[in-house]
Amino acid sequence: MSTLTGPTQAVGQDLYTSSANQSLPLGTKVETSDGRAFRYVKVGAAATVPGKVYQSPAEDTTNETLSGGHSVGITALGATQITLTNSITLAANVLQGGYLSVNVTPGPGQLYKIKSNTAVSGAAGMVITLEDPIRVALTASSKVIFLPSPYAGIVVDPGTATGNAVGVAVSVINIGEYGWIQTYGPVSALFTGTGVAGKSVGLLTGGTSGSLAPAIAGTQIIGHNMGTSITGEYALINLILG
Repeated sequence: MSTLTGPTQAVGQDLYTSSANQSLPLGTKVETSDGRAFRYVKVGAAATVPGKVYQSPAEDTTNETLSGGHSVGITALGATQITLTNSITLAANVLQGGYLSVNVTPGPGQLYKIKSNTAVSGAAGMVITLEDPIRVALTASSKVIFLPSPYAGIVVDPGTATGNAVGVAVSVINIGEYGWIQTYGPVSALFTGTGVAGKSVGLLTGGTSGSLAPAIAGTQIIGHNMGTSITGEYALINLILG
């Protein structure tokens, strides 16, 4: 993690700029001297709007987080590649920077960061290359699930979340470009409902796209009201995404 020496200066790319060129690994975290934190992201199909909350790409429960997990070939202790034996469709390297979880024994509870993946189209045999070696050998009984980096192709929260909240936009980042999104500390954010100082805020269910709201059971909490928050206005929120 890097600490910023001024209000807008950041390592590799200033906080309030958009760039077609990637200068840092996605998810890189920086902090300002007052404790606000930002993550380096790539934007998806629409430019960001300052003050709106953004999420990771919509979860793909067919080709990524398949119920019951994906089948794998036998993978030895110390190996850095896993080969799937069930058929899926994914583009090359869409999982780069993401994470793989072993969800069925042998090897459950192990998490690995993904370095790359080969392309498959309705076929078995996708090869996932890992950043670190396998710590528990996998057998044909093992199952895995995986997701891309949450900071790759971020999209505005659609009103009912389809991914995990990643932060609040502080500037315009153009379609398909790179920039910073705020994840921690005071931020100006679109709000729906009436917020009370000190109370938790989270994502809506069936609400306004890009807006926060008073937290309710079953929704992701991402911060707290710093003061009274008025519906339809941009409120002062203390983010806690880290």
